[in-house]
Amino acid sequence: MSDVYVVATSSPQTLKLPRGGYKPVGNGQCVALLQNNGFKGFKGNARDWKKYINSDIGWIGSAVLLDEGKYQHLALVIGTEGGYNLVEQNYLGEYIVSYRTIPFDYPLIVGFISR
Repeated sequence: MSDVYVVATSSPQTLKLPRGGYKPVGNGQCVALLQNNGFKGFKGNARDWKKYINSDIGWIGSAVLLDEGKYQHLALVIGTEGGYNLVEQNYLGEYIVSYRTIPFDYPLIVGFISR
């Protein structure tokens, strides 16, 4: 019997940003930004998206559900440089699109949704 080795590699993923970056959409809420960026068939307030969680690990292009705010909060993972790089709407206020990086072990992560 011979030894068997498995080699895993990490290949970077790239996400095409909308031309000119992300713009405010819909009703100015976080859900509208996600629905406008690949999650069209997903419904409800942010907290209702818990039923869609299918991963504990975020990948570029995944939605992340965060236990922030009265109805929880959704953001889109656009990178993994030094943590999860997020774009989000309504974190700073309605119709405001903002960017931030949260640690990989951020305690308010509920889960991730991959399409």
